[in-house]
Amino acid sequence: MPCMINSVNGLLHVDELGTTLMHEHILQANWSMRMSFKDWFDYDSFIEWASEDVRRTKETGVRTLVEQTPVCLGRDIHAIKAVADRTGMHIIASTGFFYSENQWMFLRSEENFVKWLMKDIEEGIQDTDIKPGLIKCGTDMPGVTELNHTLLKAHAKAAKRSGLPIATHSWYKNRSGISQMEIFEEAGLNPRKILIGHCGDTNDISYLEELLRRGCYIGLDRFGDDAKNPLEDRINTLLELCDRGWIDQLMISHDYVSFVDLGNFEWETKRYQDPDDAKYNSRYIHRYVFPILRERGFKEAEIGQLMTENPRAYFAES
Repeated sequence: MPCMINSVNGLLHVDELGTTLMHEHILQANWSMRMSFKDWFDYDSFIEWASEDVRRTKETGVRTLVEQTPVCLGRDIHAIKAVADRTGMHIIASTGFFYSENQWMFLRSEENFVKWLMKDIEEGIQDTDIKPGLIKCGTDMPGVTELNHTLLKAHAKAAKRSGLPIATHSWYKNRSGISQMEIFEEAGLNPRKILIGHCGDTNDISYLEELLRRGCYIGLDRFGDDAKNPLEDRINTLLELCDRGWIDQLMISHDYVSFVDLGNFEWETKRYQDPDDAKYNSRYIHRYVFPILRERGFKEAEIGQLMTENPRAYFAES
């Protein structure tokens, strides 16, 4: 059973994970815009801001963040490591390509995608010696297009070669979690090393149980994003799944980003805000979810199962 995980500060024993947020992000800033416009993003001021943000999360008792930003969303390993160094938070980085159909992806072979994934895995990310602890891929509203099918197969092949676990972005409305599992099963991946993400956006228990019966973990990983699913519904779904005996296959997290340049979010605005100006951040579960769960009879051992034991089992699985 593997006991060591790649973190941005070297190998980490699974017993050192502690309380773990399995789906978070430090930074998502487009590299083309960063290179084209000097004032698009200020790296130094961001590092100070994000370090304070993550430090506050560490004060809640979180010991490890799993940073699930893939290459296509502006992954910056230097920023991730700088925040880890300044805060003492264990951070696990990812390799992988998102579902986006970028120009450079078209007509590229499955093996070519695998080549670049394995370069990250075997040599290190962005010409550093920092290696990823998991593989991230995704399927969204377009579903499993021809290109997305190639990408998913390439990620599965890299997971098989490397032994790294795999995590996904999925969209419940087109049941893409099922489509992803079908490809992963065909590739012979161990389902206990698969985490199907964003399953907490739906309260369709039948769909969620269809996934869980395949043996994978599912991510109830957008706590705090009430626009996609209100808190009360998210909690009811979590408790219902636990009552049905699925607690050991559930991961809870936020999918929070210290800064993302999506839409109209711009660094020049964000930099003057306090990390707690918005209620939705990587402290939301500790501040708002756990008190409600405890009021409804959830035990500390069950919280420990979700936050510590399940992440540990996922990374320790052979």
